Amino acid sequence: MRLWAEFGASDAVRLPVHYNHAIQALIYQLLPGDYRQMLHDEGYRDGERRLKLFTFSRIFAGVKKVDAGFITFQPPIKICISSPIERFLSELVNQLIKRTNVKLLGNELRLNSIELPRNPTLGKKAKFYTLSPITVYSTLYSADKKKKTYYYSPYEQEFSQLVSNNLLRKYKIRKGEDIRGDVRFIPVGKLKENICMFKGTVIKAWSGRFIMEGDERLIEIAYEAGVGAKNSAGFGMIEVVSND
Repeated sequence: MRLWAEFGASDAVRLPVHYNHAIQALIYQLLPGDYRQMLHDEGYRDGERRLKLFTFSRIFAGVKKVDAGFITFQPPIKICISSPIERFLSELVNQLIKRTNVKLLGNELRLNSIELPRNPTLGKKAKFYTLSPITVYSTLYSADKKKKTYYYSPYEQEFSQLVSNNLLRKYKIRKGEDIRGDVRFIPVGKLKENICMFKGTVIKAWSGRFIMEGDERLIEIAYEAGVGAKNSAGFGMIEVVSND
């Protein structure tokens, strides 16, 4: 399940180049207090692991300009938000309709429209492109026991395995059951490496086209909840390639 929200504005929308935190903050602000606190503080649990089970796209606009660490969008702008949790999207839609006007890091936006597209039929193999870049990583320890984050490339074997493991956790949390299955992540053409900042942390991520094949249940949860890690920070949102 996902929604596309289009916003207008009386002036150009100016944001830092790394603006994911601003969209995440807007999403949390739109949720009612008790649900917002639960999702922010706890999320949905799988043992000690906590997942938010939502993701969002980068901002789309007809014209944009990057200058001195800021990006300026000419309205209207569009943002896509996705989750397998019905309540999450229902709350967002209700609040957007009620408010119609929201602030995005000081920018006054007015809601033009909301679109709720149907999920596509995906099957056991589908081609996708990224609406926000995908990040996959492991936390490693050096000889002196210092933590180090290693970000995997989609061309490394571990990338597919970690994507599969992550989707199995998401499926278990969403459906309440363990399943056996996996997926293969196959880059199509050359993917672009993105160096992103989120609340002071450098994150390496990848954007472009790829094929995912394997267990269709995992492919479906990838479409709704995102691929890889840090989905609720605006990473891993994908869309089906409809035409080649």
